[in-house]
Amino acid sequence: MALNDFNFVLVRLRRKLMYIAMVIGIGTLASFPFMGHVLNRIKADITPPDVQVIVLTPVEAILLELKMALAVGILLALPFMAYYAHGALKERGVVRGIRKSFTLLIGILAVVMFLLGISYSYLIMLPIVLSFLNMLAAGTGAMSNWSLESYIYFVVMMSLAFGLVFEMPIVLPLLVRSGVVEYKTLAGHRKHAIVLIFLTAAIITPPDVVSQLMIGLPMVLFYELSLLIIRLTTKTSRHPITADDGGRQ
Repeated sequence: MALNDFNFVLVRLRRKLMYIAMVIGIGTLASFPFMGHVLNRIKADITPPDVQVIVLTPVEAILLELKMALAVGILLALPFMAYYAHGALKERGVVRGIRKSFTLLIGILAVVMFLLGISYSYLIMLPIVLSFLNMLAAGTGAMSNWSLESYIYFVVMMSLAFGLVFEMPIVLPLLVRSGVVEYKTLAGHRKHAIVLIFLTAAIITPPDVVSQLMIGLPMVLFYELSLLIIRLTTKTSRHPITADDGGRQ
């Protein structure tokens, strides 16, 4: 996608900024009353037994709940932003091959995969990583008193990261089908992608091999799965016919 196309998308999103802001505001206000329950649930589910979660300032808990509610509002606004961005790219003639009949299916699959990624992080990855980190701290003879904000920030960021990772088998084939990127580019730069994946895992995870592997390996797996899906879905036609193409290949 050229820089001019990217700027065009930004201009269109700015024009729809009021609607996006309304969705964010409604999502934030609607979810804020439930954030206290969410915090208690997280502490009860995945906090190691001998870890004490503390607050360092009087307003730490309330500000954390507000930030989490705002994050929910932004997540709810993402589908609208994607819809407006797709419309702008379609108007510019950048995307092709995506019919309206697939829109609902893609949206449902995206939500399902995102929830599966969060579930993997919350139920499998985080309990193992948190117990491992606590064990390392206990090995030094130190007591584990975790700040509420830092602890929840880590949990939320890891969960969101895995939610986005699980979107890869949907996003990459969609980008190829739309003509934004070519399959040979993704396949030809596989080694570079793997290096970038583990570099990203090292940045967003604590400095230990266990957590880096637990986020890096699924990313590599989904990257390869995305390439397989692209090969299977574009085997018969690399350039699908659309109404806008006027029947031309």
